[in-house]
Amino acid sequence: MRLFEGLKRPALSIAITACLSFPALAELSICNRLTVTGNAEYPPILWRDQNNPGQLTGLAIELLELALMDTGITVDAKDRGVWARALQEAKHGEVDMLAGAFLTEERQAYMDYIVPQFSDVPSVVWTKKGKEFDYQKWEDLLELRGGTLINNSFGQDFDSYSKKNLAILTSATAERSFAMLLAERFDYVLYELYQGLAILESAGLKGQVTPLESPISVEGLYFTFSKKSGCNSEALRRHLSERVAQLSEFGTFERLFDKHMQEWLKQQQHQGVTPEN
Repeated sequence: MRLFEGLKRPALSIAITACLSFPALAELSICNRLTVTGNAEYPPILWRDQNNPGQLTGLAIELLELALMDTGITVDAKDRGVWARALQEAKHGEVDMLAGAFLTEERQAYMDYIVPQFSDVPSVVWTKKGKEFDYQKWEDLLELRGGTLINNSFGQDFDSYSKKNLAILTSATAERSFAMLLAERFDYVLYELYQGLAILESAGLKGQVTPLESPISVEGLYFTFSKKSGCNSEALRRHLSERVAQLSEFGTFERLFDKHMQEWLKQQQHQGVTPEN
């Protein structure tokens, strides 16, 4: 089943290649390979590659490879486990980059963000079917029990508000949060719309959990460099910023979205599993 019928998958325009000029590797970085990780439960943007254990794949990886095309720099997308560990490895320079992170003040202390963002991601309130409630503003979540993925961010403003005002418990995986929602241990789960739909579709739970209409936030998703990475250079960051902007102008994210959604669903069906950490 296609989750987003309106998103087409035409071939990428060869104009992308024609319009890009490529500097020499030596001008960009001392590295010829970047070790990249991220949230392995983020299909179709990022997920564990069932065909290559220990590796990640997805739309974000293809975008990064396109941005680095003909520079001589390759991408090694590693599965580092849960999202919290991926963040810690970026913080300590154990990986070079994250392939998708929201912007927060805390993360800016240990990562350099590649601007502009490569996508905007709506995050929504998920409820058990039949247990929906009226949600229009953050205050509507007061007095309710919420759940989400550990170390997940929904933007600086919401993160600050929720920390002070909301009762939200975290789980190691999105699936665990949804399971607790179905068991009515939570009144709602906060999670990104696209990734939530994909995970529920694969798990056969799409009809049991529903997203409320109004998003809690719409946040930019960025490539980031660890400040402690030896591959992090001003020249390479500038190069990636230019390429991400050009790829965005060509609508590359939208062109690739359905391709990677279908590939993720195909892998899950082939393996007979749902995504877990």
